[in-house]
Amino acid sequence: MPGLKILVIQLRQLGDILLTTPVIRAIKDQIPDAQVDFMTYPMGRLIIPGNSLIRRHVIAPQEGVVSALAFARDLRRERYDVVFDFMATPRSAVIARLTPAAERIAFQTSRSVLFTHTIPRGKSEEYIVREKFRLLKPIGVSSGDVRLMLPVEDSDFSVARSFFKSHPDFAVSNFRVVLSPTHRRAERRWPMERWAELAVWLEKSKNAKVIWIWGPGEEQEIDDVIKLSGGVGVKSPKTTFRELAALIKESHLFIGNSNGPSHVAVAMDTPSIQLHGPTSAVSWCPMTERHRAVQKTRMDDITFQDITHFIGTYLGSIPLSQKAYDAKLMGCMGQHHSPNLADADEC
Repeated sequence: MPGLKILVIQLRQLGDILLTTPVIRAIKDQIPDAQVDFMTYPMGRLIIPGNSLIRRHVIAPQEGVVSALAFARDLRRERYDVVFDFMATPRSAVIARLTPAAERIAFQTSRSVLFTHTIPRGKSEEYIVREKFRLLKPIGVSSGDVRLMLPVEDSDFSVARSFFKSHPDFAVSNFRVVLSPTHRRAERRWPMERWAELAVWLEKSKNAKVIWIWGPGEEQEIDDVIKLSGGVGVKSPKTTFRELAALIKESHLFIGNSNGPSHVAVAMDTPSIQLHGPTSAVSWCPMTERHRAVQKTRMDDITFQDITHFIGTYLGSIPLSQKAYDAKLMGCMGQHHSPNLADADEC
């Protein structure tokens, strides 16, 4: 289907937008001359800009009748051939219907009447990215590369560089671990006292340097958990979304609740362990050699031993000799970002 003009709709949240980016690659890989636009709420500006596969980032208004009417007029002028609505919420379904697209595609919901094609969801759980690929079948696009797309540039590493300059022991460490203990929903948070226990174990048993990351409104939680740990680790500096991605990329292991940063770790391909209670690990974690998850019925059911069991699988890739590591690292110091074990291994 050459020359298609396609609109992809994923209005929110940051993690969901990030998890939809492989769809763009799959379309462009299999229909190279397709023009693909991506629609999000304003939060998508943290993820979409800089993605060369996207023709236009469309920002949907979140409120206001006048702005909504103007948006609807502009949307119709684009004359899309195909619209993929990966949400099929009342709002996104109406947006899809407002376009004159001959094909409007979504998963089956109570709003299926607003679409020309609806696809049933799979009977068994699968990684959400693979599920999203199934929506592309009506235009002849099969499953693609599941890697998430989050462009980071040299300027995004400035905060990480400053952080490592201020903490030289972290800069030379061969085991930097990012811990992400926060979540906006209490039932999806592992207890803070266990995070503190994990940090102490990482420092004492694995000689790890712990970096606690946080987002807007979460700084006090991080201060509290550092106190619980007896002062283990360092709180990350304030970052933008992509500066946070760069800091995660400069680490050797990420451990976190099933939150936005856990998907950022996957996008940066930093080895990660996700903690899942009421959320499905199979759905939200790619479950590869580098990205794994611990699943229990409730977050409280996850034990300290459940986490430490997984950590050893990543240590085999770290050079046994610090001298050997330093020798590799010296050849990488001229690179655009701070020293990273992966960079040293590739030099």
